[in-house]
Amino acid sequence: MKIIVGISGASSVHLGIRVANEILAAGHEVCAIISDGARVTFKSEKAWEYLSNSRIPKANLENSRIPNENFLQIEEFLDEKIDIQSNMWDAAASGSSGYEAMIIAPCSSNTLAKVAAGICDNLLLRAAAVMLKEQRKLIIAPREMPFSPLSIKHMSELSSLGVMFAPPMIAHYSKPLSLNDAENFIIGKWLDCLNIKNNLFKRWKI
Repeated sequence: MKIIVGISGASSVHLGIRVANEILAAGHEVCAIISDGARVTFKSEKAWEYLSNSRIPKANLENSRIPNENFLQIEEFLDEKIDIQSNMWDAAASGSSGYEAMIIAPCSSNTLAKVAAGICDNLLLRAAAVMLKEQRKLIIAPREMPFSPLSIKHMSELSSLGVMFAPPMIAHYSKPLSLNDAENFIIGKWLDCLNIKNNLFKRWKI
């Protein structure tokens, strides 16, 4: 399966990095689209500090302090086999490129509003518009709390068009004992939404 992972500037951009790497590890073709806001959030949150227990193919996280952290880029934490696209003429901008699904994780309120309005002023938004027009799977993971009435309206409108919403929420039936456990649940549920088998968390069982 060919899947697009859009990473917007919402908090917790490291979750987008994680899901992209997990999708690739499951044997699927992955394209990552990283917004300018995501790059800012990546550095302001020092996202690499939350990635020590996940699939990080290139970055060296052995030391507690990473040298030259101001120069770190998201690309260093994405597998080199992931196709990173950014220009409006890249493949993800066209339905003929054959991408079958897209997940925007995390999704900012700004990105959500623009998707709902059909605005396509960057590649991430254009790719989402392509998913809608081609009636392919689009999953949005809004990272906001509480949701504003406008965001709820946008989600309702997009839901009526077949968009699936999967906010990064944890559940305690998986018995998380650490932040990494809680995040594994979120990533696992996103993979479930994409119909990708995984064992990242304990399934519900009485």
